[in-house]
Amino acid sequence: IEKYRPQTFRDIVGNENTVERLEEFAKHGNVPNIILSGPPGVGKTTTILCLARIMLGTAFNSAVLELNASSERGIEVVRTKIKIMTDGAQQALRRTMELFSNTTRFALACNNSDKIIEPIQSRCAMLRYGRLSDAQILAKVIEVCQKEQVSGISRLTRRSGCCCDQVSVAGHGVSYTEDGLEAVVFTSQGDMRQALNNLQSTHNGFGHVNSENVFKVRYLLGA
Repeated sequence: IEKYRPQTFRDIVGNENTVERLEEFAKHGNVPNIILSGPPGVGKTTTILCLARIMLGTAFNSAVLELNASSERGIEVVRTKIKIMTDGAQQALRRTMELFSNTTRFALACNNSDKIIEPIQSRCAMLRYGRLSDAQILAKVIEVCQKEQVSGISRLTRRSGCCCDQVSVAGHGVSYTEDGLEAVVFTSQGDMRQALNNLQSTHNGFGHVNSENVFKVRYLLGA
């Protein structure tokens, strides 16, 4: 999955208005603390990492740190998944944000911003993300298949403005069917990370991505 994580804003799929707002932050060089709220697999972490690459340049690897809920350290850019934080941990984070306000910017990812205490919300810009459309996910899945030299077995149709023409690429990749990719998209439920995991798991488990195998994988994973 990390192999195909977008590295720039222009490569990010969906949530265009939110991405444009982050681009404005980067353009003006005045980045606030940020809360990224939305369902899993829609690009919350990816977009903030793209912003950090622009702002930090060659210092990116040393200046970006992902913390667990109990960590309290000062560094230029910090991101953490706040959904697992208790109120006590959030109060500690609030104090840390105040202490390092001159040197640190915090990006807090959550599924529901209502679970974040008001003192933290008041110190952050709120960015909201929505689920990705089936067409957006299908286009990305096909792009990944092409890059992996996947041999398409059946012709894909063009739908919803998404280019889904036949894919026939030479090489020793995984094979897929149209109904297989449709199953990958269906089981993802708007979650890009889930879609790519489904694709990879089905390929690794069966060597052929069709709807039957995709649903078998989802059943085995308990979904």
